[in-house]
Amino acid sequence: MKFPRLARGVRAQVRRPWLIAAASLIGAVGFVLLVLGPLSWWLTTGEARGLRGKEQADAVNAVRQTVLLAFAGAATLSGAAFTARSFALTRRGQVTERFHKATAQLGASTLEERLGGIYALEQVMKESPRDHAAVLELLCTFVRARSSARTFADDAEPDPPWQRSDEPPYPPEPKALVIDIQAIIIVIARRPDRPEHHRPMLLGAALPRLWARHHEFEHPPRLSWVYLTQADLRRADLRGADLTTSMLNYADLRGAMLGDAQLQNAHLYRADLRKAVLERADLTGTTLSGANLLDAEGISAEQLARAVIDADTVLPAELQDDPWVAARLRVCVAAQEAGGRTIRPAPTPKPLAPAD
Repeated sequence: MKFPRLARGVRAQVRRPWLIAAASLIGAVGFVLLVLGPLSWWLTTGEARGLRGKEQADAVNAVRQTVLLAFAGAATLSGAAFTARSFALTRRGQVTERFHKATAQLGASTLEERLGGIYALEQVMKESPRDHAAVLELLCTFVRARSSARTFADDAEPDPPWQRSDEPPYPPEPKALVIDIQAIIIVIARRPDRPEHHRPMLLGAALPRLWARHHEFEHPPRLSWVYLTQADLRRADLRGADLTTSMLNYADLRGAMLGDAQLQNAHLYRADLRKAVLERADLTGTTLSGANLLDAEGISAEQLARAVIDADTVLPAELQDDPWVAARLRVCVAAQEAGGRTIRPAPTPKPLAPAD
């Protein structure tokens, strides 16, 4: 007894598209008649309505043409908007698919696949501003997971590098950085220059012998605003890199090459800079409180006169008794006593030579 009812349901399903098409056709015809009839007459001015015969018909036809052109323009704009939205949604779906595929490649067993995933994520970050933060966080997480310098307690201030290691002051050349980790740092260094609400997090990353030199980039390697606290950057080649406002507190920078580096307002509190090369590095506002600069090369009193130092800053032997550095130390100590160690005094002018 259920079969006749089922057959009626099937016939209803078959008839439904025809009913929709017929209703759409009737609606379209009704809309055209409304536009050409009552609507056009309603929009006709009073003077035109007072005309007779052919003159009145011409006036009404002119109104009809204007109305039809207006509706045609609106339809065209609506179609263009719909097409643009469809294109945006399609493109968004493609970007999402590429993001997921590249993420899967990061976990691959072969180096070639991991590198492919890294560079695919870089392309996603370039093309999609809304995915910028997600890609950056994913890459930084990969670096932290695969390359951790040491474990540390979040609730305690760590020891500076020269107190927490059994290595001699100037250890042998560290091993080269893993290729895929190096590739990620390069991607971070050439990321698009967009506002970032959170610092790229590379806390405690082991990055010995990292290279990000300005002459191998179109623009200075952008490692600004990066969180590199407690990172291992021994023998890193960062010549000309942009490290402005980056956090390098407690970082191990022994033997690092920082010539021409932009270190304005960077934080190197208690960082280890022994044997580091700082020739022509911009240290304006750079926090070097408690940093160890023993045997650092290329650093001058003029550079330190722009930095933030304190009584715990270990200076190169040739600058320990320099009058300009001593004047800068007095200015910084006074500012810190007045407002805390984050105060950055204006550069200290060179003291006048005593009269003979």
